Amino acid sequence: MHFNCTVPPCPTSEGSRSGWDLPQPLRHGLCAILLLIASTPGLGAAQDSNAVFEASKLSLFVVESVDRISQNKNSVGSGFAVSDDALLATNYHVVADAILEPEDYRLRIVSIDGRTSTAEVIAADPVHDLAVLRVDAFEDNDAAPSTMHKLPLATADPVMGEELLALGNPLDVGLSVVPGVYNGQLEKHFRPLIHFTGALNPGMSGGPTVNMRGEVVGINVAGAGNSVGFLVPVAQLQKLLERVAMGSHQQPREQFAAQLRQHHDALIDDLIAGDWTTEEFGPLRIPKEVRGYVNCRGSAEVEDEERRWVRGISDCRVDDRIYLSDRLDTGPVEMQFILLESDRLNPMQFAELFSGESFQPVNRGNEDHLTHFDCVERWTQLPQLGEQAFKASYCTRAYLDFPDLYDVLYVARGMPHSHQGLSIHYTLAGVGRDAANRFHKHFLEATQWN
Repeated sequence: MHFNCTVPPCPTSEGSRSGWDLPQPLRHGLCAILLLIASTPGLGAAQDSNAVFEASKLSLFVVESVDRISQNKNSVGSGFAVSDDALLATNYHVVADAILEPEDYRLRIVSIDGRTSTAEVIAADPVHDLAVLRVDAFEDNDAAPSTMHKLPLATADPVMGEELLALGNPLDVGLSVVPGVYNGQLEKHFRPLIHFTGALNPGMSGGPTVNMRGEVVGINVAGAGNSVGFLVPVAQLQKLLERVAMGSHQQPREQFAAQLRQHHDALIDDLIAGDWTTEEFGPLRIPKEVRGYVNCRGSAEVEDEERRWVRGISDCRVDDRIYLSDRLDTGPVEMQFILLESDRLNPMQFAELFSGESFQPVNRGNEDHLTHFDCVERWTQLPQLGEQAFKASYCTRAYLDFPDLYDVLYVARGMPHSHQGLSIHYTLAGVGRDAANRFHKHFLEATQWN
């Protein structure tokens, strides 16, 4: 905040009384106090934050998912107006129950003055966790009327370190302002996400984060604690609003399968186009961090102090989960290599230990949403590993509500020596068959002997 002490001016010389009809010592004291207030750290920012909130508050709403039987809220989030004709933006995960189970849940919108309304989801993007609602007329009561005052959407990204304000309903305590800082978009993430240094709490999901001009730069989506938060860039919302403007005869849910396949096709193709330079792993050379958003970890397990066996693991993941419901997510990719060795076990004991290795899918799901895995097993030779025999299992399961979408789990086990076993494994969550086949071929061709 800049304070200009010119009306009336501070005395510049002894005897000057321009504009002040006060004793000189009092004039000096008053101006000093005013200058001190103006230079107090945080006071200007607090006043600016309050001004942004006051200008934005009529655009903010609480979004509740309501159980139709009890009429009690099941979950609570935030939302904000994006048009003057009753359109509101929020997160997909805030309204997912009403989309996937409309017979059990409906949406209730609460304005800042306490009035309520219902809403319909007219567009949703689960990949980027966004939804657009059309809000019905609000109920009349004694509170001051609310209108839909749309928030302006920023047309340029913030600069690193720029001050931002997250707005929303944390922990359902009421609409609040959370100051924070823009720290760019995440580099280790395939989907675009903004790193926001500020305390985002449950209930703020779907609310806007604005710059000090009151323009929306991102949509609150998740907090990781310790003032680490994440925002969906406003550009993704703009794309969804363009879809709304074009109109669609499909229900939002009917578009999800195509959206998810398109996203995963792009992810698989981007992985394949990455750097598949191999690195040493026991007797193999294997791919590791083929892209910056692939996170690799290594570990070693020893059976006991006698070192009867040792297991080495290289585990690389794209742990980018897309929320579909509270019981189902999709999106992760895992590439895993396991080397098991022992010079203490006899061949029969080692074979029994090695055959007990198991692998699980990396995403959440159950029989309400996914079929059981259908597996094909056969002995085979891998492209770059010569005549070594591997017992390979290729397993798929289908998404019941999203046609032509599958989870794929592959593992090939081989024993180059009686005391050494190799497991070569990957998992794909939520892919189409063609994308899965492209990844399978590339993954196997990249694995070589050291």
